Amino acid sequence: MDFSRMATGGNASAVGHDVGLGRGRRATLLQVRLVLGQSSCTGGGGGRRDRPVRLPRRRYGRQVINGAHVIIYSRDAEADRAFFRDTLGYHHVDAGHGWLIFRLPPAELAVHPTEGEPAHELFLMCDDVEATMAELTAKGVEFTIPITEERWGLRTALRLPGGGELGLYEPRHPVTI
Repeated sequence: MDFSRMATGGNASAVGHDVGLGRGRRATLLQVRLVLGQSSCTGGGGGRRDRPVRLPRRRYGRQVINGAHVIIYSRDAEADRAFFRDTLGYHHVDAGHGWLIFRLPPAELAVHPTEGEPAHELFLMCDDVEATMAELTAKGVEFTIPITEERWGLRTALRLPGGGELGLYEPRHPVTI
């Protein structure tokens, strides 16, 4: 299923223009492709994934933090890298010796209280969890829990090839991206 063509009503030339995502949210087609894990932000074309794409630096006033680097520890790092590269199609660069670093979709950060040990979780976000789950299942991805309705959205989780679990959800709360 070509989600980018659905988002533009079949108009592939709408890159960089606002497209409707339903439920009152709007994003550029590039953001849609990044959320869906498509690497077309490199301009399409095979063999271009290893070339870094330089985006203009954003001006954040006096803030000094300009990004975040997420690390996933894995029992099978090669298989997990292949999953992000081949299954999700994330743009990446090779930092040397096959060490791939992936561009992530735009992100949000939430801080939740806990009575237990502090911990971190990583959830990928999507606009339609059922369609995304169907697309990934067709690519052989195993989901570890069924879609569950939470007050903040619809969630599920998928199994990474290295044994880890990665959350996936369709937000029902206001988003910053």
